[in-house]
Amino acid sequence: MEFSPALFLSEDDLPASSVIPDLLILNQPIANFDVFERLWQHTRFRICADGGANRLYDMFNGDLEHVRPKFLPSIIHGDLDSLRDDVRRYYSHQGVQISQDLDQYSTDFGKAMEKIMSVDSSLPRREILVLGTLSGRVDQGLGLLHEMIREETQNLGVRIWLFSETNVSFIMRKGRNTVLTGLSGEYFTRNVGIIPIFGPAVITTSGLEWDVKSWATQMGHQISTSNHIVEENIYVETDAHVLFTIERASELPTKTEIREAITNGRAI
Repeated sequence: MEFSPALFLSEDDLPASSVIPDLLILNQPIANFDVFERLWQHTRFRICADGGANRLYDMFNGDLEHVRPKFLPSIIHGDLDSLRDDVRRYYSHQGVQISQDLDQYSTDFGKAMEKIMSVDSSLPRREILVLGTLSGRVDQGLGLLHEMIREETQNLGVRIWLFSETNVSFIMRKGRNTVLTGLSGEYFTRNVGIIPIFGPAVITTSGLEWDVKSWATQMGHQISTSNHIVEENIYVETDAHVLFTIERASELPTKTEIREAITNGRAI
């Protein structure tokens, strides 16, 4: 399976052959407007999971308030116990659909995923970009990882990309996986990790500073953290699901910066 996380952070349009992603905004701080804006421009169906609407609304407080109407979600969905009254009034006035699901056996993430899957349900493949976090409460962070693997296991045509404050994380499935890192474009740093968060695995890697071959990895034993990219593309062969995480650059490159670097003959 091939992964190209830099595509979602680029100012350029996605390739014509790409699956147009959906965007899921969780009830967690949106740390970087530039990242948010680029994810927004690449997506078609944008859903706020309950209090995620508060986060979206609050991001435009202050100097960005005048552009808030340009970023209206497709729907706000969940049990709505976290949705503030002022936020509900604003988006309702703007014509945004607000729907409630009172199922107490599913989280707002699960409810939002179910809603996403109901839109154009005949699509064989889906890319879902999630604005969330693994910081804050440990139980919620682990719960988010649990829900990512559950959704991808139940829906084999779905890939979930977690965009947290400083990282992009996704699940590698059994087999050979290729990551087009975008390193030369300065979208990411060299810091990566391959975490067997879902159970033991045996991995073989290429393109990392500390490559391994037929290497058993397991929580409580040995895991590959704080590894470094040394090639533009890296390869990971695994016999089980593993979490791959790569650190995002603190500032995203612009088209102008990339063009100037090419003109000046500087490797970027």
